[in-house]
Amino acid sequence: MNTETTKTETNSSPAPTLDSSKLVSLLALAAGAVAMPQTSNADIIFTDLGTNPVTLGPNNIAPFTITNLPGVARLGFVFRTRMTVVTSSRYVLAGQVAPAAAYVWLKTNASFIVQASQGKTWNQIPGRSSTFGAVGAANGQGIIFPSSYSHQYLGFKFKDSTHAGAFRYGWIDVSLDNPPSANGPDVTIFGYAYDNTGTRLGMGLVPEPSSMSLFALGALALGAKALRAWRRNRPSPSSFLGRSLFAR
Repeated sequence: MNTETTKTETNSSPAPTLDSSKLVSLLALAAGAVAMPQTSNADIIFTDLGTNPVTLGPNNIAPFTITNLPGVARLGFVFRTRMTVVTSSRYVLAGQVAPAAAYVWLKTNASFIVQASQGKTWNQIPGRSSTFGAVGAANGQGIIFPSSYSHQYLGFKFKDSTHAGAFRYGWIDVSLDNPPSANGPDVTIFGYAYDNTGTRLGMGLVPEPSSMSLFALGALALGAKALRAWRRNRPSPSSFLGRSLFAR
């Protein structure tokens, strides 16, 4: 006669356990994956200035140049002052840095670079293609242009001299502080990106998380869960002491 044993199922499950050596290895692996640079994925090369954005203005006059575009193209920002008999004018300019031949363009309207909202592509930004233009301007009489804005995008295109001068498209994330009563303009750069295939990159578009990033996040989550379980279930210090001193 066959005897069947009935198992009772419950909703509870034993807490996950992980010995300390495996736990340390898992957390170290996850931490190493997180530390790896993740600035590019697919065809978008993204540079995030993170917690150290660059500001140019009357109090920060050092120029800033984007130097990691492929080939000879360079895109720079600089602060300039123009003195007259009546007043002084202040500008933050952006445009091509050497070589002399045209390699970088921005969209301008009446010599001012046109800022674009998120998602727009180069051909959707109004204006003409220029090798340089003003991001912001002000003078001592309280005349400013444009008004302050936060996290808008300056679209640019450049020739990739490493690929026979093929056009590449990108964006720069900037904010402008230009109130009439202050000594502006101040332009802050938070990051920039370009697509290395010739696709007209949408403003603000960044790479999707890579498989390594997703692995790292999963490993950290698993490691944290296992760490809590290990701490909850580990023997007390007194039990270790008893075994080490009195065990036979």
